[in-house]
Amino acid sequence: MKWLEVFVAVLLLAGVAYGLDADFYITGIEHSKLKQDSYGYVNITLKNLGPEYAAYVRVTFDPADESPIDPVGSPRKYVGRVREGIPAEQYFGVILQNEEVELSYKVYVKKGTPPGVYYVPLLVEWKDEQLNQKSQTLSLALPVEGEIKLSIAGISTVPQDIRSGKDNVKITVRIANTGDSEARNVRARLILKSPFEESFSGAGKSFLGNIMPYSQASAEFHIDVAEKAEPKSYEIPLVVEYEDSSGREYKVEKSIDVLVEPTPYFELTGVEVVPEKPSPGDSVTLKVKIKNTGGEKAENTDIRVIRESSQPFDFTTRSDFIGSLKPGEEGEGAIEFEVKKDAIPKEYRLRLSIRSTGDSEAGDDNVYVQELAVPVRVVAKSSSSNGDNRALYAGAGVLVVALLAMGARKIKS
Repeated sequence: MKWLEVFVAVLLLAGVAYGLDADFYITGIEHSKLKQDSYGYVNITLKNLGPEYAAYVRVTFDPADESPIDPVGSPRKYVGRVREGIPAEQYFGVILQNEEVELSYKVYVKKGTPPGVYYVPLLVEWKDEQLNQKSQTLSLALPVEGEIKLSIAGISTVPQDIRSGKDNVKITVRIANTGDSEARNVRARLILKSPFEESFSGAGKSFLGNIMPYSQASAEFHIDVAEKAEPKSYEIPLVVEYEDSSGREYKVEKSIDVLVEPTPYFELTGVEVVPEKPSPGDSVTLKVKIKNTGGEKAENTDIRVIRESSQPFDFTTRSDFIGSLKPGEEGEGAIEFEVKKDAIPKEYRLRLSIRSTGDSEAGDDNVYVQELAVPVRVVAKSSSSNGDNRALYAGAGVLVVALLAMGARKIKS
């Protein structure tokens, strides 16, 4: 590297010989995030790379006020150190060859400034060794970043009225960017908890891409509502993540309101099987009591059995009409069937479908279907009943023999 040192020395000597001046460069810039209608700071590192020193150095930030980035206070600063000159003359603000100085400006970005890179002039003025006035204009590249403002512009659902037990409810959330800078790689996700869950994997997340200033994009989600969801308004957290034009990541938390409307809901409150212990070949009446434990009146309620070929029952009455049941009211329905003679004794679970419509006075014309399971135990015919039959047959035989004997006596007499 000795050749480089020699080369630099030759250049410096040549500069002195030909009376070259100081030469300033910006070797470092540090600044805060600059946004319209806000304050920030700009730190500048200034270096003299010329062969001569500079005295009485002063720097002016944007001397003609050309840019929307304004210094707070005086735009002019004196820089450099106080040194003794030759001969015995005091020089103020001297910057030697290869010396760096630091400047710091508090700035304000004017309201309404569009995002972009602004080239701000920096005027450097000094006096040379002969006290001749010199100047040089440098340029600062300062980026003004736009503001990203994401907000919820609207929510829609399909179906419009969400009720407990509803699956695959589509929720569309419109997200608006009311700022003046583009939001990139926007992602949204719902934080779901009971009584809600994703309809399928990933259904609680949505990728929206980029949202330009004063534009909107839609996030779509699919959720299931639990059957016994309490009818009320639920607040579901919504997390929105995005990046700015520089790749910095941000996260904001919003929320959406989802109203779950009341619905009828039935619970089994009583079961009566007549006879209590049916056996193969018996005719059976199954009486079922149900209670509307939901938050809405059920109209046109009926009960019907779901026949299964694997069960040994022939149904003579497969359904029964119950009518309207207000919340808290009970109703009863009956199903009639015969147990096949070859039925295997064991417990069977009859599937019953409870069908109703919503409260018409409340504008609910939905049809609600719910399944309940009712146990029916089939028992074998008891051996005692078979023994009684045998005894009856034997007694009848003895009676017949006795009658025949009495008849024979009469003939002989």
